[in-house]
Amino acid sequence: MRRKGVKTFLIVAVIIFLGGAITLYLFGKPAKVNTDTHLNGVTEDIENALYYASFAANSHNTQSWKVELDIAKQQLTIFPDEERALDFVDPKHRELYISLGCYIESITFAFDAYGYDTTLEYAEPIGLNNEIATISYSRRENAEINNRQIETLKRRHTDKRSYNTDRINAEVIAQLLKDTDGIYCYETGTEEFEYLKNGTMEAISKQSAEAAYRTELNQWMRFSNKEAEQKKDGISAEMIGLNGIIKAFYYMTTNHKNAENDTFAAQGIDTAKKQTENCSVFFVITGNDTVIDWIEAGRKTQAFGYRCVENNLSIQPLSAMLEVVPYSEDIQSQLDLAKNVQMILRAGYVKDYGENAGVRRNLEDYITVINGN
Repeated sequence: MRRKGVKTFLIVAVIIFLGGAITLYLFGKPAKVNTDTHLNGVTEDIENALYYASFAANSHNTQSWKVELDIAKQQLTIFPDEERALDFVDPKHRELYISLGCYIESITFAFDAYGYDTTLEYAEPIGLNNEIATISYSRRENAEINNRQIETLKRRHTDKRSYNTDRINAEVIAQLLKDTDGIYCYETGTEEFEYLKNGTMEAISKQSAEAAYRTELNQWMRFSNKEAEQKKDGISAEMIGLNGIIKAFYYMTTNHKNAENDTFAAQGIDTAKKQTENCSVFFVITGNDTVIDWIEAGRKTQAFGYRCVENNLSIQPLSAMLEVVPYSEDIQSQLDLAKNVQMILRAGYVKDYGENAGVRRNLEDYITVINGN
């Protein structure tokens, strides 16, 4: 009887172990977001360019843009999507327009990769209910696909993991800042670096205590592969740097019910502390406070991101200081800058650079095709 009991115990233990292993695997496996890139009447290269253009950086991965594609005129008209605005952290829609600027720059980069020249014209007036810009495109004669640029589009992503704290080579920084205006670099050990690091933590702590902030963030968090694959937007585990077993435990223990409690907020603050303490530099992008200047700041941010990809340098926007008073009001004078700060990016190297998680909506969800017939 004793031997039989031991055998039964071992069988049960194996079953429990296998069940746990399978559960961890299912929760921890990569999400597979199948974005439908088909648009009626649109050629495959344009579909591909528009798909990779959607990999643009944007707040909370809201993908807050709408597009009209006029095939006959070869034009794209860009609109903001007010329903995807972040009303609490971004009441003036500054970050919304920066995200749209990132998207515009991503479109021009993606179309260039597929052999198309583009021209940009801003609309007047610009508002949440109006178009913001028109992009005209034309195919270059004997154009070839630039696979290197396409790989850059795929690899560019916001990396929220800890970075190597080693100093970045001065030649790399010079290359990143070459021919740019209004981008500043503050290396670890400087007073400005410490100001940005400490200010970010103070702002995040203050922000995280707000119930409205927690509610808005919760709206865009994704707590399972299924949710990420179905909604095709928002912040999945991969997008906050979690994979494998760690991702599995995250999805198994976190959901929309507990995402607004103090424990989740404390975890977010702890993560931010690790992020600010594990990077080499802060880059700051400046600009005036008009809608077009915000869009231009987004374009500059996206273009800078591509340069970072080419140098295998990971970056992450840290926006809390620009969203919370008094930091948002003081940062320009504290850094002694001619124009206000529009973006703060932490940067550094990682062992495995990775790529964009590809959590993106179907093209037809936000692109309307006008055939012009």
